[in-house]
Amino acid sequence: MNIIAKSAVLAISTIAFISPAVIAQQLSDADLQAAIEAKLTEQLKDEKVAAHTADFIMKNLLTWQGEPLSLDQADSIIAYAFGNRIAENGNQSPGPMNKALADTVVEIYKQTGKPVYAQWEIAQEIGDRIDEKDLTAIYPKVGADGTIIYLSTIGVAEEIVKLAGGTDKLGKAVVVGFYEHSLRTINTSKDAGIDAYAPEGIELPNDYDKESGQPWTRDPLIFVMHEIRNRGTNERTRLIEQANQEK
Repeated sequence: MNIIAKSAVLAISTIAFISPAVIAQQLSDADLQAAIEAKLTEQLKDEKVAAHTADFIMKNLLTWQGEPLSLDQADSIIAYAFGNRIAENGNQSPGPMNKALADTVVEIYKQTGKPVYAQWEIAQEIGDRIDEKDLTAIYPKVGADGTIIYLSTIGVAEEIVKLAGGTDKLGKAVVVGFYEHSLRTINTSKDAGIDAYAPEGIELPNDYDKESGQPWTRDPLIFVMHEIRNRGTNERTRLIEQANQEK
């Protein structure tokens, strides 16, 4: 048994007798990753795949908070919508979760005075609480037949860069997203070239709306499973693109 495997066995043995709260305080990320890697090596019979998967699990399944940035260092504020409400006639409205996000954006704006780029659901709930010159709303595209084309998270990020006139115009951006969605909004912003962070000292909303028009945003467990699937899909796409480039 190699050193990593021995460390993993020791870590797993220790975990069995410690409460989750104590584990969080005492078990290092390195020990936890070694334990996961050892288990996956046993199951997958491939050390390379096990190592990559363990690293993915640590960074994408066991991490839900983005790197924070002090508000006094922020140059801009970006806000991503979460859920909605759909009326019987099919009309969409922001709903309570986007109202909570709007309240959070206003709180940050009051402390910083920095320009805000927000999806329309949040911008609508912000109303006149932010100076019109400092608020840019991101609207979905409308197809030739008049139907609304849903903007994905990366689609929103790319539209923000376009409307801002480039990533350099955004500077260091603090990103406001629903708590369990926030890490992906930050990482997606980074994928679009934005220097993105979580707003330090700000509690992000996570009170779910059981009447949301998006079923996956009605319950935390359902959304976490939805989010894990999305993160896995993003990594799969990245690996396929990398493999194609290496041909």
